Amino acid sequence: MSIRSKLTLVTLSAFIAIYSIVGGMLSRSNSPLVRAIADPGPYPQLRIFEEVVRHIVSDYVEKPDLEKVRIGALRGLTEGLDPYSAYLLPQQVKEYQSNKGKGDSTGMVVGQYSGFAYVIALVPNSPADKAGVRVGDVIEYVDGHATSDLDLYDVKTLLMGAPGSTVELSLINRKTDKIKLVRGTVPAVQPETKLMESQIGYVKAPILNKGQSEAIETAIRDVIKKGAKSIILDLRGSAGGDLKEGVSLADSFIKSGVIAKSIGRKDKVISTFDAKPENDITDLPIAVIIDRTTAGASEIVAAAILENQRGEVVGERTLFGMGSEQELFPLDDGSALLLTTARYAAPSGKIFMTDGVTPSIEVKRTDLADIATAESDENKQQNQTRPQTQTPQQQGGNTPPVLVAPKPSEDILLKKAVEVLTSGTKVKRKAA
Repeated sequence: MSIRSKLTLVTLSAFIAIYSIVGGMLSRSNSPLVRAIADPGPYPQLRIFEEVVRHIVSDYVEKPDLEKVRIGALRGLTEGLDPYSAYLLPQQVKEYQSNKGKGDSTGMVVGQYSGFAYVIALVPNSPADKAGVRVGDVIEYVDGHATSDLDLYDVKTLLMGAPGSTVELSLINRKTDKIKLVRGTVPAVQPETKLMESQIGYVKAPILNKGQSEAIETAIRDVIKKGAKSIILDLRGSAGGDLKEGVSLADSFIKSGVIAKSIGRKDKVISTFDAKPENDITDLPIAVIIDRTTAGASEIVAAAILENQRGEVVGERTLFGMGSEQELFPLDDGSALLLTTARYAAPSGKIFMTDGVTPSIEVKRTDLADIATAESDENKQQNQTRPQTQTPQQQGGNTPPVLVAPKPSEDILLKKAVEVLTSGTKVKRKAA
């Protein structure tokens, strides 16, 4: 049984024990539980934790392994915060420090959804791409380790490794459910450009890693030289990346105003990123395309353009907000807490991790409707337990999500962006 499963059983037993004695304790005004209910601060919570441990030690059906209980409890504490906070064991702390600054060796951007590791984005011609991994894949196991029992940090650590080494991925909802991925060098990707109908310059942005904002700015200047009278900036599949690159790219479109904010504890604004007029490269009309695979640095760009009323944002609400900063807090035994200490937000203060970016012109993709309903009759019985498409509000279980369907024959998001630019559509916005 996994640590998480054991902790669940232990916690359930402890709460049953506590619940069974609540009646008697409520009559004693000085009891720790009564004081904890009246005072929700940290110290009463610690007293409850102490009581739970006492019950586990004295009342649990067998002698518990308190080391496992402690580790499981600490991991559970950070799991209740966000996907990017984690409790690291001493060996993991050493690995964290040695891996700091090392580049990606797979070409995948992985997030967590409904308890599983999920492939949000993929670098073309990367090791993961060559191995057959696809955007939307749900990773059930990494080298035999169930991702539903792991923190996102653990999953990313397992995926890391030296070029030439291999990692086995077990995927859900794929004919080939196991893939051997040979780690290697992840190629730099250049922005894709073309001149479309009505002299619309199309620029497809890759993941905004270091130096990409400058490459995209060069691409935009190039399509303008070719005669573009308006710009489509396609941010689909651009996830993760360097948040400073997102600020820099947004600054190239906005002459004045706030681009993004860094928000700390108690919603305190730590820093504000303002547009600089000298960095503006064009005043042409712009439409930005986003979808569920737009995350991190690209959300900064989309939100800044939208909230500064610089252009329209077309597509779907973003789902995997990644804009945050973590700090490592060492503990006495050599372990450490990796805690989120700041989160990035739109000019209005909407935090990407919790609110995402909602487009000004939403396009509902019929190909992302419940995929299971489109199965043929002969496959329905075989796939009757296939997970259903979920929204963030429906998270909480360990049901694997189905978020990305096969690529449709018609790109309706791009079609809508073209329509917005050719018709001069402007959406009336509510005050932020």
